[in-house]
Amino acid sequence: MEILRETAAFLAGLSPRERESFFRFSGVELPSDPVEAERRLAEAPVEPVALLATAAARAAGEVPDLARRLGEAALHLARSREERQLAHVCLAQVHFRLRRDPEELAAFERHCKEAMDLGHAGSFCYERLAALYEYEGRYEEAVRVCERAVEVLGRAGDELSARRFQGRLDRLRRKATGG
Repeated sequence: MEILRETAAFLAGLSPRERESFFRFSGVELPSDPVEAERRLAEAPVEPVALLATAAARAAGEVPDLARRLGEAALHLARSREERQLAHVCLAQVHFRLRRDPEELAAFERHCKEAMDLGHAGSFCYERLAALYEYEGRYEEAVRVCERAVEVLGRAGDELSARRFQGRLDRLRRKATGG
């Protein structure tokens, strides 16, 4: 399987220290030999893209450079819409951790929008992006994010989150009109 081979080659190319960190964040110990790494990946309980993306999100607070590279690899290897959603959300989480840097904040915003455009039905991107826009006084954009969250989360059957976003949406609309 090509994706296993590409993932194994990427991971086998990490430094020993980075492979050790990957093991800590993914639970999958990989050797430097790409063929052996591919065999171990084939035995992993999750697909390669999910493994990379999850490890990226977990590594963000401790090893941000590795987290970014894992997330970018997940995005590069993503084949399905769901895999692309997951990779974008995990990259948003990585960049959110580093949000004090304007470039990281812009990358966070970009990955959130990509995940949302792909129909992601988790709340992280909607919550954080709406909060960012509200903080920056970009109320109309915050309103649009909340409207989309109500629509997507409601359709996905997450009524509790949809109601929470509806409350936020109502509050933002009042704030946007000075009420």
